[in-house]
Amino acid sequence: MDMKGYAVTVLGKQLRRIYNDLDKELSAVAPSCGACGECCHFDKYGHTPYTSGLEVDYILHNAGRPEIAAEKGVCPYLVDNRCTVRKYRPLGCRTFYCEEGWKDTSSDIYEKYLRRIKGLYEANGMEWNYAEMLVLLDNAACGSSCVA
Repeated sequence: MDMKGYAVTVLGKQLRRIYNDLDKELSAVAPSCGACGECCHFDKYGHTPYTSGLEVDYILHNAGRPEIAAEKGVCPYLVDNRCTVRKYRPLGCRTFYCEEGWKDTSSDIYEKYLRRIKGLYEANGMEWNYAEMLVLLDNAACGSSCVA
């Protein structure tokens, strides 16, 4: 296993713990989700999901690259109106619900867990890497040949 794979595996376990804690908290306060895939149409909701590089690496390590190219404003992991990475989806996807009025509640929860993810970076001496999810996915897909 290369160093990046090792880091994703070790840090992925810690990230999974954060996600598990988040999922427990959300189950008590969040609206239900029918996994209809509507929220994956980012433009429809004026939603631009941001994520950390660690979360993108976690998705890629566990689920691979998207099988299709992303349409503008649509998650590339949305296939037949279903999220194909639901188990590995990042914080921004976990805390976004289509239900109106949820955004006010979700921002506090998002910030709480974002601090924990950022803490993983700090604890491991890593430079914070946080950007639009689709940008990070594109950069990971084309490696060093991408022009930022």
